[in-house]
Amino acid sequence: MLIKKILLFTALILLTVMAFAQAQKNIQRSWIKVSIEDLSGKVTEPDTLYTRYTFHKSGLNISFYPGWDDYKMSWEVSDNSVKIGFDTYAIETLNDSVLVLFLDGFRRIKFMAEDYLSSQEKYLSSLGEYNGRSLYKANQSITPRFTGKDNFRNFIQKSVEGYNINRGSYFLATFIITEEGRVENIKIIHGISEGFDREITKQLLVTSKKWRPALFQGKPIQTEMFYDIKYLDSLAPGRLN
Repeated sequence: MLIKKILLFTALILLTVMAFAQAQKNIQRSWIKVSIEDLSGKVTEPDTLYTRYTFHKSGLNISFYPGWDDYKMSWEVSDNSVKIGFDTYAIETLNDSVLVLFLDGFRRIKFMAEDYLSSQEKYLSSLGEYNGRSLYKANQSITPRFTGKDNFRNFIQKSVEGYNINRGSYFLATFIITEEGRVENIKIIHGISEGFDREITKQLLVTSKKWRPALFQGKPIQTEMFYDIKYLDSLAPGRLN
C-alpha cells in the first residue's frame, strides 16, 4: 500500500513537472493581442492599440510596433500562471495558436500566436515585384523585425536631435526589407529638410542586415515598411510606426 502511494505521488510530481515544462515551451514565442476585456467595472474606450508579447528564455519583450521591440520585462511561469513584472496572470488558455491571460479585477487579454497569423494568406497584401521577387506590404501580422541591440526609434533619430523642427512637422519614409534582411529602396514621401531627411536615410541604411525578414508560412518574403515621425505642437515627437 505504501509503495503504491509513493508511486502515485511520484507520478503526480512527474506530471506537474512535465506540465510546467510544456507551458514554458509553449509560451516562448511572439503573441499578438487580438482582444482585451476590462474587468475593473470602469467605462473605457476600446483598446485597439497593437500590442505584442514576445517571451524568450532571457526575458519578455513588450512592443507597440510590429517591426521592433520596445520594452523588456522579466517573466516566470508557475503552475497555471505567469508572472510578468510584478503582476501574476492566470493562464486560462495556452496552445499552439491562442494565449489567454487573466488578472482578477483588472483584465482578460487574448493573444494569437504571430507564427499562426503569419501563415494565413488573407494577411498577404501584394505590391507587385521588386528586383524580380514578389513584394508585399508589411502589416501587423506579417512583418520584418529589427534584431539590433539598440532601441530602433532612438537609434534612427539620434542624429537629428539638434535640428530645429517646426511645430506640427511630419516625416514619412518607406523602405524595403529584402528576404536577406537588407534595407533597400528608401523613399522619402514627406520630408522635413534636406539635411534631416539625409540623416534619417543614413541611419536606416545602417540597420541593413539587422532585420529578420517577414515570414509567410515560415519562409522569408520581401516587404515594404514605412517609418514616420509626428512632431506635435509641443515639438515633442509623436507616435512612430
